[in-house]
Amino acid sequence: MTLAFGLDVGATKIAAARLDTATGEVVAARRLGTAPERGPDAVLADCRALAAELGSGLPAGLAVCELVDPQGRLRSAETIDWRGVDLLADFAVVESDVRAGALAEARFGAGREHPDFLYVTVSSGISHCLISDGVPRVGVRGAAIGTGAPLVEQWSGGLALARRTGHASADAALADPASANLVADAAQRLGVVLAALVNALDPGAVIVGGGLGLHDGYRAQIEAAMRAEIYDFEARTLPVLPAALGADAPVIGAALAAVTIGR
Repeated sequence: MTLAFGLDVGATKIAAARLDTATGEVVAARRLGTAPERGPDAVLADCRALAAELGSGLPAGLAVCELVDPQGRLRSAETIDWRGVDLLADFAVVESDVRAGALAEARFGAGREHPDFLYVTVSSGISHCLISDGVPRVGVRGAAIGTGAPLVEQWSGGLALARRTGHASADAALADPASANLVADAAQRLGVVLAALVNALDPGAVIVGGGLGLHDGYRAQIEAAMRAEIYDFEARTLPVLPAALGADAPVIGAALAAVTIGR
């Protein structure tokens, strides 16, 4: 058993896991609220404490919902401002959460049979990662994750759906028949953007994760809109699969990255 430790720091929760990197089994896990309003130092202190509790002596990876450059430096502060903080002093690798999730799906999830695929996460925000020969594409500046952002997020992400429909959450919007037209419009806009990515990148499959992406009805509408806009006739039939690892993909990928692409 080869163990590694992963952390996934999001806007609402910090997920921690000790992972058997040979099998993908999570052998121990913890979750805390992020509460980013406490400040970056407090959140980092929680991360260090979780690493000491579950990952002492293990390779450790950190996944964040930010732009992360190829050297592991944060280039955005959408949730927590760790720009200028040497996170690599505490972690073997720092990675964007969407790339970590894509890596996990490539190794242990829906991408195991697809060495080249486009991973898309649809939740509060929307981002993507291209996997080529099992390796996530980072980009020159680490910015190869923007799925039409910020425009498409203003229409099709979870926060946008809740705001546009007047509901407290995207789940409530999806459950309300009165919001069906706005939901369909959001799915159409995202589907067109994903078709553009498929047209440009020619992946072997599209794997969709995130809370909204794993909602069968919403994903089906996005898929229908996407297929209609794909240029290549053969590509219109490419597999579109739900992420097999669900919400655990980024934390599993963070641990996996610590032993596979640790910088």
